[in-house]
Amino acid sequence: MKIVHFGTYSTSEGYPRNSVVAGALKEAGAEVVQCHREAWGDSEARVQGVTSLFEGIKAVLRLVTAWVPLSWQYLTRTPGHDLVIVGYPGHLDVFCARVLAALRSKPVVFDAFLSLYEAVVEDRKLVAPDSLKARLLKFLDRWSSMAAHAVLLDTDEHIRYYRDFLKVKGDRFIRVFVGAEEEFFHPPAQPPPQNPGETLFFGSFLPLHGADVIIRAAAILKNERDIRLSMIGDGPEWLRCKEIADSSDIPVNWHRGRVNYQILTDRISRSEICLGIFSGGNKTKRVIPCKVFDIIAMAKPLITADTPAAREALTHGENAILVPPGDPQALAEAILTLHKDTDLRDRISAGGYKLFRERFSRQAIGKELIEELERRFDGGRKK
Repeated sequence: MKIVHFGTYSTSEGYPRNSVVAGALKEAGAEVVQCHREAWGDSEARVQGVTSLFEGIKAVLRLVTAWVPLSWQYLTRTPGHDLVIVGYPGHLDVFCARVLAALRSKPVVFDAFLSLYEAVVEDRKLVAPDSLKARLLKFLDRWSSMAAHAVLLDTDEHIRYYRDFLKVKGDRFIRVFVGAEEEFFHPPAQPPPQNPGETLFFGSFLPLHGADVIIRAAAILKNERDIRLSMIGDGPEWLRCKEIADSSDIPVNWHRGRVNYQILTDRISRSEICLGIFSGGNKTKRVIPCKVFDIIAMAKPLITADTPAAREALTHGENAILVPPGDPQALAEAILTLHKDTDLRDRISAGGYKLFRERFSRQAIGKELIEELERRFDGGRKK
């Protein structure tokens, strides 16, 4: 199968969705041709493009400017192919792709990955639910999905959200787990010396991460001198978490800001326990973030929230420790149990890595995705 990976999608470190999908397809034997132009900038620029009218206009102008060479490349320089996959973020690119692909009689698959309304309105609460911007985001979520012949999302819970809340009907959804960039996230050939007792969180401090729950769990454990919490990253909740820690005299090893993959994987390898997400919000119930797959890909013991989405992939006590979302006491107890039980840590680590190789490696994701694409599309003709 020959596939065109189309759009202004992200390729930077820390946004692995597109590289994992493209790599998975290649692992499964597909030929993937990039038809790509950068337009969006970093995550902060994307947020401003949604929340600020002026920045939004600038973002649309950048996008339209990118579409001109992108369209020329697709129509004149892109070889014959079976279908087009629009990469993330592509909620506007999909309309351009649908027109262009129609000229070559090819189906379009949209890797939505997430809902703009859910991310901006429900999770970050940057826009009021009854505002014009919120209605526009919901409209864009729905019609970008309707514009494609098939839509990729990361969990069945996310698919249910699109069907029930966004009212996107039809058998157009395909679940594709996030996976990990395996060239970076893998057990090291020579494991570095571990930091006994280090419990590590890394991320962009979004509300869904529940970093405040982690800090409150650390407060419960602050008399356990052998356990040390490290927090890597930055984002909307960082300052609040720092204030909670400082006000309660909680010892935390802070590293504010992004770190490159080389540093991050070294820190993961050295840690004793790694943490996922813990918010009690609705989005937490629907997603399995990148960090979860990164952790189990490196054969490290994982603790994360027990949610419907997590249960699609993980089994408590076998390949992860699952705790009730929004519950610092349960998280503290899980950290303490794992810290004291070496056999349990080893069992969770081995189980998580085995699960990753079997279900979430690029090879496994690619095989499942190619089979589904071949079932739905035959030689570029929609069934």
